[in-house]
Order: sequence, then C-alpha cells, then structure tokens
Amino acid sequence: MSIFDKVIEIYNSEFLCSSCLGRMFSLLGTNTTNKERGDSLLLSLTMDLHQKLLSGEEIDREQAKQNLIILSEKARYLPAKLVLEKEGIKSIWKSEKKDCYLCHNLFFENLEKYAKKAQEKVSDYEFTTFLVGSSPDAIILNKEDKFKVTNHIIEAESFKSHFNREVGKVLSERFEKEPDFHYPDLTIIYTINYESYSINLIIRSLFIYGRYKKLIRGIPQTRWPCGKCNGNGCEACDFTGKQYETSVEELICQEFVKVSQAEGSKFHGAGREDIDVRMLGSGRPFILELINPKIRTLDLTQIKQKVNSKNEGKVEMHDLRYSDKNEVIKIKEEAENTQKTYRALVRGEEEIQQSEFDQKLKLIKQQIEEEILEQRTPHRVSHRRADKVRNKKIYEIEGTFLQPDLFEFLIKSQGGTYIKELFTGDQGRTSPSLAEIFGFALLCEQLDVVNINS
Repeated sequence: MSIFDKVIEIYNSEFLCSSCLGRMFSLLGTNTTNKERGDSLLLSLTMDLHQKLLSGEEIDREQAKQNLIILSEKARYLPAKLVLEKEGIKSIWKSEKKDCYLCHNLFFENLEKYAKKAQEKVSDYEFTTFLVGSSPDAIILNKEDKFKVTNHIIEAESFKSHFNREVGKVLSERFEKEPDFHYPDLTIIYTINYESYSINLIIRSLFIYGRYKKLIRGIPQTRWPCGKCNGNGCEACDFTGKQYETSVEELICQEFVKVSQAEGSKFHGAGREDIDVRMLGSGRPFILELINPKIRTLDLTQIKQKVNSKNEGKVEMHDLRYSDKNEVIKIKEEAENTQKTYRALVRGEEEIQQSEFDQKLKLIKQQIEEEILEQRTPHRVSHRRADKVRNKKIYEIEGTFLQPDLFEFLIKSQGGTYIKELFTGDQGRTSPSLAEIFGFALLCEQLDVVNINS
C-alpha cells in the first residue's frame, strides 16, 4: 500500500490535523516539520487525484473522484473541495472546526498557551539553557498506539517527542535561549491530558567548588543530627535537632543559599576530618550543591569575603569557582588516592629520653615508612561504619622530642588513614602501630591536617 493509499484509509475512518498526519510518517523524509509534511501529503495527494480525474481510465477517474470527496468531506481539505467544484462535482463541505482524533487540536491551537504558561512559571528563575519534557496521559498514549496498530503505521513519531519539540521551539523564541538536550539549567515538564495540563520545573543544582580551612576544634564538617531524636528535636539537643551547635557546612552554606535564593544545599567534601581535628594548610576541597536556585550568577569573591569575615578564626574558604556534578563524583572517588600530611601532638604513658626517642623513631621509619598499614575499622566509629580491614600506605614519618612524655609527629599518608589509631594501635586493630614500637601506650592529644595533595 502506497503512502497516498494509507492517507485515504486514515481519513476514511478518522480526522487528523495536518501535524498528526505528518507525524504518522515522520521517519520518511527529512528537514521538515510534521505539519509541513502533513500539508505536503494532502496537497500532493490532491494533485495526483486531480490528474487521474482528468486523464485516467474510467475506473481510475471514479476512484479519484471518491477519494477527492473523502479529502474534501472527511479531511476538511479545501483544495480538494475546490478541485471537485472546478470539475463540476458536488461535495458536502463543513467549515466548522473538527477535533483531531489523536491530539484533540493540541498542536494547532494550544502551543502558544502552553508556552505562555511556562514563561510565567519560570519568570523567577535565572537560566541560560532549558529543555522541554512531557508526561502525556495514558489515554492519549493508548489511543495513539491502538490507532497505529489498526492502520499498520510503523514510521510515526511519538506524541511526546512531537509535543516536546514544538513547544520547545515556541519557548526558544520567547526566551531567546537555545535548548540543551544534555545538561539544561532548567527542565519544563508538562503533564498533559485532553482536558487540562500542569507544569513542573526541574532546576539543575548549582555547584560551587572551593577549599576550606577549619581553624578551631570541636565542630564537625557537616550538620550532625542529634543521636537521640535523629534530628527531630528533643530536650537533649535543646530542640535544635543537632548534636553540635554548628558545622563547617552551616557556616559556609548559609550565605550561598541566601544569595542564590536556593531551597537548600548539600555539602560534598573530599573526605572529612574528625570533630576535634583542625584542617589547616591549603584547606580541604569541597563542592557545595545549591538545590533549586533562582539565581545562578553569583559574585563568588563577595560571598567568600563575607563568609570569611563573619567566621574569622573559625572557618575560612578560598579558591571558589563553578563546578558540576561530575566533579562531585570525582572528588569522592579520588579522596582515598590523595596524600595527606598530619601534625600530631602525642602523649606517652611512660617517659623516655631524647636518645631513646631517636632510636624509636629510627625503628618507626624502618618498619612503617613506605609500608602498607592494615587497619580494621576502629572501635570509635564501628557503630556507623562497616567492619572491614583497610590497607593504607604510610609515605613518611618525622618526629620531634618535646618532653620525656610528649612528642610531635609529621605524617604523610594515603587518604582515609586512621591516624589516631596509627599511634594507639586500637587494641591490635591497626598494625603495625607506634605504640607497638614504643612498647607503651600512646595517646594522640591534638591532630591537625596540614596539607592535602591530589
């Protein structure tokens, strides 16, 4: 069956608008729209039938006449009616509007209405790129699928793809912005049925990379929910829902959320230090994810200055720049491949002299430097981390004798090493340990991260 025969078959049963007609054959031909394709089919078919009506065999002329009547009366195609009139053939012509069987006239009546509503919906948001998506009602989809099966149509484009593209074209003109099919700032999702529709927005998070220094002890990296109420608020946490008064995350994020008019934020750190550990040196890499921001162009220098000034002596951040979700994944995956340098102040259970310390340090360097440390999950974090053995490399250890029972160490190790347990041994869960080599218990009284190298 030819395409022309298929068109006659379609209109002999149902009325389609030219957009939906063209959509039924959208995989045939290129560089045109579905409406143009549908109009071209109707015009070409009319011309072909007119030629047969004028010069064909008697049986062909009669068939051409009947098919022109179908185009005139059922397809409501005016050129077919005019051909019939020119040849002195009467046909019943109804000028009133008829609903398209598949789209109920969505494609030639309501596109501007859909676009206008979306324009109003996004008016409060700053964006550079956008994308249109849709979720048609099952009634629309099932009706179209049944129609294609009944008419043996296999070259059609879906209602959804056609709708997304056509509305996207209108919005592109209104916004004066180009759609982005991979990473749009804003996605407009239409939920459609024949009688009504609604619009939801998906706002791409805004990602800001930076490095932070934690200059004081006693605050966690991220907000820590109260262990008793799980963040709901209780007497134990003074109804704050928090285990600790504040965190690096809270001190940094508030200004970003305010300026971007975001609904919230997530803090992604390249690893984390303990609550009682300072983060010094060039700072720890982090990426701040701002959720559903209305403003995407931020003055990062001004924000940095305001945050640093407000939190002077507590938290400091620098090296701010825009980032993306891929970098979040990257800094998480690479956290354990970094080299971190720690400075530790260690108290010994027993007193030793400088010469003994020097001998112990020599043994430490022989047995631990450039070696792989086996660390089973420490007792202090076993309630929230999987119990397993981690292999970590110690690159370098330097030590300084301060007092007979007080020493300072500089340790360069692989990311993720439990440094405190390197000293204590954690009842044999970390081996070898400095306590094993010293022959008595050691306690890490103060610990600082002084450098992180990627």
